[in-house]
Amino acid sequence: MTAVLPDPATSRAVLVGVSRYTRMTEDRQLPAVENNLGRLASLLGEERIWGLPAENCRVLHQPDDPDAVIEALREAAEQAEDTLLFYYAGHGLTDPLVDHGGLYLALPRAYERGGTHLALHYNQVRARLRIATAVRRTVVLDCCWSGRALETTMGAEDFAAATDIESTTVLTASAATATALAPAGEQYTAFTGALLGLLDQGIQGGPPLLDAHTLYRQLHLRLAGSGRPLPQLGGSGAEVVFARNTAAGQRDPVSSAPVADPVNVHAPGVLVRDHIRGLERTGQYEGAKQARLRAAEFGDEESIRELAADLRYRGEYVQAEELERTAATTGEGALGEFLRRFHA
Repeated sequence: MTAVLPDPATSRAVLVGVSRYTRMTEDRQLPAVENNLGRLASLLGEERIWGLPAENCRVLHQPDDPDAVIEALREAAEQAEDTLLFYYAGHGLTDPLVDHGGLYLALPRAYERGGTHLALHYNQVRARLRIATAVRRTVVLDCCWSGRALETTMGAEDFAAATDIESTTVLTASAATATALAPAGEQYTAFTGALLGLLDQGIQGGPPLLDAHTLYRQLHLRLAGSGRPLPQLGGSGAEVVFARNTAAGQRDPVSSAPVADPVNVHAPGVLVRDHIRGLERTGQYEGAKQARLRAAEFGDEESIRELAADLRYRGEYVQAEELERTAATTGEGALGEFLRRFHA
């Protein structure tokens, strides 16, 4: 399929962000989210990037309730003919007692531990996207637990329905069992900050147009290099174009450097995590779980963190602390025994 920049005149974007939560503690506030919204809307409107008219980009900061978001998305879905973009930045919530841990997008009055009834269920977003007239649909989620959106989109029955029309893309900030990082004192959240940097500065040596897969790979490299939670890409729209590459035609200063032999690269964990995410993207969640367990057994720190976060998500806080303590103080044998005991 030939890459084509979406027609801004017949495309729509809905950007949603929550930076202040009235029923959460101060350390759970996300002031950088407001900056995310303003800068993303600005960049999308620049001709060198996309040229989306301001009237085609709806920005909702601190929406009062789910209806406000759904109404904006409904209107955009009815109007968009080429591309429909939905972006959310804020806290993601889950409630295993309600619906087996589905993803909720937290709105200002939502709270953790039971406040999902004041949040927007991701399924409502997905439902609007499924009936949209746009040829291409894209979701970008920058929130903790956002990886669960991929599980919803790529579930056995819903996967076909969500992707039966070419080019439905879901780009998320973190794995389902990790917390999306909002670095204190930084202007933007980690994921959106990296995305904004790519849109603004482009990719030297890259293609003229930036599609979802290209952005995903570059985001993965940048976030992994700084030790931040890693993104995921799901759906059938990896070739959907996001923007022009503002650095197209510029020579990559490292492109001519010799490529290291993968066998000699001292980062086996990165390769293993790529394999795990590949399994998750294709719905092989049990295989991904077993691969993550094996990686953790051999000391992969990110896999250990994700397993500990998963235990906490299931309410097994003592076991999560024991896992972290065991990983920090014992060898592979004891850690492997622990993992087999709690993740059998």
